[in-house]
Amino acid sequence: MSERADARLSRLLAAAEAGLAAAAGGAAVCVLTKAGTPVPGIKYHEGRRAALTEVARLGGRTSRSPEDAATDVRASWAEDLERLTQRGAGPDWIAYRQGGLDALADLVAPPVPPA
Repeated sequence: MSERADARLSRLLAAAEAGLAAAAGGAAVCVLTKAGTPVPGIKYHEGRRAALTEVARLGGRTSRSPEDAATDVRASWAEDLERLTQRGAGPDWIAYRQGGLDALADLVAPPVPPA
């Protein structure tokens, strides 16, 4: 994996973790979701973290670049989102998968040069 891509993945993972912590207000996500009230804002950030973690694991197992691993992860997450949308899944599931897909798009987007 290229160092630049690894650094971007690490930065995005840290941002996803921070976003999840902020959205959940420090509470455990499982506690919030067991309450039965939809929490799509929290699930969105959880999905970001989950998708990026999946990329890191896949890259670590296969020595593939984060961008290459993200391509495979994106395909399965996009299929899942399509399936969930078609069956009318709740807002938490949709937000989770959409958050993951957004994080993967951020990972493979061309880096923005410093101003």
